[in-house]
Amino acid sequence: MARRVLVGDDRAAYRAPARLLLESAGWEIAGEAGDVAGALAAIDRTRPDVVLLDVHLPDGEGFD
Repeated sequence: MARRVLVGDDRAAYRAPARLLLESAGWEIAGEAGDVAGALAAIDRTRPDVVLLDVHLPDGEGFD
């Protein structure tokens, strides 16, 4: 069973290559988000195993 990851970054130019890299390493992409609110909603909806989240997002900090 593939491990599932959610990719959260406000830059699509980062999310696209991160997605390709993770998929090539065997990860399943559970979803993507461009801000904290979207990431939290996607986490609740998709229940990924791992979240790769930028620390500086338009609506908050990834550390929070």
